[in-house]
Amino acid sequence: MNVSELAGDLLDYWVDRCEGRDHATASFAVPAHAYSSEWAYGGPIVERDQIFLQPPSEVHYNGGPNAGWRRYDHWRATVSARTRTLPPKNEFQESFNVRGVGRGAGETALLAAMRAKVASHYGDEVPDVDLAKP
Repeated sequence: MNVSELAGDLLDYWVDRCEGRDHATASFAVPAHAYSSEWAYGGPIVERDQIFLQPPSEVHYNGGPNAGWRRYDHWRATVSARTRTLPPKNEFQESFNVRGVGRGAGETALLAAMRAKVASHYGDEVPDVDLAKP
């Protein structure tokens, strides 16, 4: 599954996995953790993992083939380089001990932040899971 499409219980399941829970405790936690919809759960992760949030806005890019204004109608999030766990993507990143970037986008700040959190651990895709099966 593409991380950019995760939402609701499935996104919260993968955030739970990032937080160190196994399949059984992540998918059957009671009460369910609502990381992507409740600041009481997702907010501490945003702070601890230093997830940068950018609201919907217009951004100007200087130079290059994509110079000019670009409008973003959604929230964007990036996990700090200090807290990323995704392995380096290539030898260049590895030689400088750079971790893969975790980015996310969504209709709300928490949705974008939690997608970025999952991407910072697993990359752009995660395996499809059945939350009904332990």
